[in-house]
Amino acid sequence: MEIKEISREEFDDFLKKIRNHSFYSTSKMANVKRIDYADPKLLALVDNGNILAVGMTLIRKLFISERLDLFIGAYALEEKYEYIFYDKLKDYAKNIGAIKLLVKPDKIYSFMDQEGNVTSYADLTFVDKMKEVGYIENDGSVINNYGLSNYQFVKDISEFLPDDEKKLLKSFNNNARRKIKKAKEHDIRVRPIKREELEDFKKLTEDTARNQGFSDKSLKYYTKFFDEFKDDVEYLTAEIDFDRSIKKLNDLISTLDPNSKKNSQRIKSLEKDIKELEEYKKDSDSNIVNLANMILIYQEDEAIYFYGGSIEKYHKLPGAFILQYEAMLRTMKRNLPIYNFFGVFFEGESHDINSSQGILRFKQNFNGYIIMKSDAFLYYPNPTKYKVLMKIRSIGHKVLDRFIKK
Repeated sequence: MEIKEISREEFDDFLKKIRNHSFYSTSKMANVKRIDYADPKLLALVDNGNILAVGMTLIRKLFISERLDLFIGAYALEEKYEYIFYDKLKDYAKNIGAIKLLVKPDKIYSFMDQEGNVTSYADLTFVDKMKEVGYIENDGSVINNYGLSNYQFVKDISEFLPDDEKKLLKSFNNNARRKIKKAKEHDIRVRPIKREELEDFKKLTEDTARNQGFSDKSLKYYTKFFDEFKDDVEYLTAEIDFDRSIKKLNDLISTLDPNSKKNSQRIKSLEKDIKELEEYKKDSDSNIVNLANMILIYQEDEAIYFYGGSIEKYHKLPGAFILQYEAMLRTMKRNLPIYNFFGVFFEGESHDINSSQGILRFKQNFNGYIIMKSDAFLYYPNPTKYKVLMKIRSIGHKVLDRFIKK
């Protein structure tokens, strides 16, 4: 048995036999990752011409050497071949001169409630098996959410299939229900965007990345993803037409009896909303504004909220809430039982929420639970060479820092 590179057609044909494999492990994603200055390799465990397991790996520059990453997988029809793949992958890493090999098996470590309290552990035998084939658990050199998020916020929507919108809405907390009601009153609408609108799409993701303190993907990345995943992905936007929204609120006020004590507070609230919208319109270059957007990926058993963004100046308008609600409805129409909000962020053994806690708080409005996926396993083909190169890099960074300060 050996690890060898195979064609895209061979790789895709094998993955078709694997139920519920991640979109991140596909040849489509391999083509997207080229945009990130990575060198993807479609690898297979082959025995006498038969493919027994596959994995999409990325060769990345690491200082003056290279690192080999397998962010999710490998996948095999028989589990034993998955671990043989990992074992043989060490030799492949050595042969290409990589000084570090990173593997994240597609395994669940534990389940948590939405506050981050562990409710149960999954079958953890994979940890021992990874050690048996020569890997060590993350030594702290790989951050928790590197590649794919270790912690994913998930909502089971199976009981609402195929179209029980009222029951879905009732499953959210009061804040989410109130925001979605307001979005409907404002006539905020959700629609798929076209390829030629991707520049506008990126403006929102860029604004969010800047406010959250992380790097955004490039326009080339979003375009390539759009082209590769085609029918398996929707780029959605929640937008408001200020004129239409103001008219709808005025029409709503006209149906309410101003002499009724019951309606007086309601009318004041709607008038306040109208004033707010008029101010937004005055400050905007366009009457129609995108409030929030997302990339929604459809898999065999779930839909994934992969990336998204919003404009900070419009954070009082509930575009993000109606967007998530509409995304879940679209997921239900495809009869998919799981809606995956994807990454949330924790630090340390105690699962303390870090500086991105606002992301988790937003997702908690929809009531779900958290899946902790496997952390990274590492192998160093030449530990001494790795330590020497990292020492040299560290010294280089210190010298550069001193130079900058001067």
